[in-house]
Amino acid sequence: MELPASGVVVCESNRTRADLYELWLDDREVRRALTRSQFVEAFDAGIAVVVVEHSFGDGGAEPVLERVGAEAPHCRVAGIRDRSTATPEPRYDREIERPVFEAELADSVESLFNRANYHLLLDLYYRTTVVISAYEWRADGDPSDDERYGRLRDRADRIQDYLNELRPRMSDEDVRAVARGITIADVADAADGEASIESKYRPDACSRCGQDWSEPIDGGDSAARLAAYVWRCVNCGHVDMRADPNHRHVSSFRR
Repeated sequence: MELPASGVVVCESNRTRADLYELWLDDREVRRALTRSQFVEAFDAGIAVVVVEHSFGDGGAEPVLERVGAEAPHCRVAGIRDRSTATPEPRYDREIERPVFEAELADSVESLFNRANYHLLLDLYYRTTVVISAYEWRADGDPSDDERYGRLRDRADRIQDYLNELRPRMSDEDVRAVARGITIADVADAADGEASIESKYRPDACSRCGQDWSEPIDGGDSAARLAAYVWRCVNCGHVDMRADPNHRHVSSFRR
């Protein structure tokens, strides 16, 4: 199953440990960052999990956490710290104490990887079903005759299939953690403007195929909003993020 967030970034200033963690996580798309600048280069909205040592770079893990929270709210963070390190207000989704063992690291990343993708898919599912409900409530007759409504129903069914396939891999606590991170306020605006993708941050066109996102495709939206600042091109399936005036390339997500 191809998921919308597929990457893992390992932030570890010790090259030997970074190499070891990458080896342990070889079933994932792993990007290493030995410095803060390398993290900035490696991180984008296609990242599902960041593994960061507590003392990473200047300022420790805090700048990494701030960037993750601002640019990819779905992304989960595993923090690695020494046993003696005091963390009065831990903001990690999972903490790992040194010495780090392969099984614990792999299990933590697997759990957080699933949480990140379940978050993205669940957010998109909520937004889609809210629009479907708005169609059904506003329709004078049978909305099933509306082509746009039919595409929305098909999209909801596809997302539901992804969720059903991902759910058995997750523990009940994983699912609860995702649910706590998605609030009604996050999706309430979807009913107004049919899950509007018109925002000042949305790219004007797909960076892969050049599709003009202001022009409809078959009478419907040419881009679908996956999450904050993240859109998928309906024409080619490419995913783009634009949290500032610079586009950031994200992995593709097939419909």
